Amino acid sequence: MSGSFFNVCDYGAKGDGIAKDTAAIQSAIDAASAAGGGIVTVPPGLYISGSIFLKSNIELYIQSGAVIKASPDIDDYNNADVCPQNAASPKNGDNTTGGHLILCINQKNVTLRGEGKIDGNSPAFLLDKEGCHFPSKKAIEVRPSTMLWFVDSEHISIRNLELADSPYWSCFILNCTHVAVSGCYIHTSRSPHTYNGDGLDIDRCQYVTVSDCRIDTADDCITLRASYGRLLSLPQDCAFVTVTNCVLSSSCNAIRLGVGEGNVHHAVFSNLIIRDSNTAFNFVAAYVPTSRGTDITDIRVSNVIVEAERFCRIHHMHSDDANMDNIYFSDISGTTTKNSCIYAVSKTPFGKIVFSNLDLNSGFIAVNAPKIEVVG
Repeated sequence: MSGSFFNVCDYGAKGDGIAKDTAAIQSAIDAASAAGGGIVTVPPGLYISGSIFLKSNIELYIQSGAVIKASPDIDDYNNADVCPQNAASPKNGDNTTGGHLILCINQKNVTLRGEGKIDGNSPAFLLDKEGCHFPSKKAIEVRPSTMLWFVDSEHISIRNLELADSPYWSCFILNCTHVAVSGCYIHTSRSPHTYNGDGLDIDRCQYVTVSDCRIDTADDCITLRASYGRLLSLPQDCAFVTVTNCVLSSSCNAIRLGVGEGNVHHAVFSNLIIRDSNTAFNFVAAYVPTSRGTDITDIRVSNVIVEAERFCRIHHMHSDDANMDNIYFSDISGTTTKNSCIYAVSKTPFGKIVFSNLDLNSGFIAVNAPKIEVVG
């Protein structure tokens, strides 16, 4: 990556919270790309923007005091057909357009960092004309899709940023390799509630590290998935993922594994504080009856302090084929109010699931899990 600097203000950005700075920010990125790479700086100010496309060998540096805020105008975002991997979710689903604030499609060596903020401007999409919160996601008139969207890219770094108030998922990383997310504060509104307000959704990715983050969300904080069917290349397993030294809080699941018809394996979750959450760990094979489900194997969870309604749920739900095996939990302590649930279908009993050195005030309910062990 070149050491050249490209200030977005030199390309016409105002940063006054009034002008739309999309074209200026994109021009600075394009200029850096044409030069073979460089650092695109966003100095202090409020930059209203629609869709921005990151490119290879670019570092977008959002300085302290700088905010890139999502435009309230849906026409300022990319169309759903921006690439074959993208899609909208119409009214009968999550009601999103397929538009994103920041996109990284088939790029390499991309860094998004700084002490500034990326603001998804959720009130512009989740409140009606009278300023009232929509009663359900199907009642939302229109909203963009994931705020940050990375697909088919490699060597991605997201560091030290605040990712705030996305109207949908905050950051979706799809079929990427060698990804590092560190030092970020990611949050979506719980009151009023952000429908589908996830933090990090990691789908079909490998060699991913998430560290030293604070994530406080209305929906799942971190998910590992193996689900997406619109990829151009052969989908890879979701594997070799490490999540460590994070503080997580969710009105749904702090950590969720599953969804899709692939494999999630070789993932480690360690040194976590999970607080004010519904479920700390939720491993689910299939949410819909038409899915075969996701295999979830070789998972390690250790050194976790929990304050949640339920410590874990491990279940097939609608799957009768998915394999869950070699899952280990150790050195877990905290406060829970409901029993953990481990439910397998009789056709496919769970493999080895081990709990050791637990200090929780709720127990376990297990069905069709003959190899479960509780030690210490």
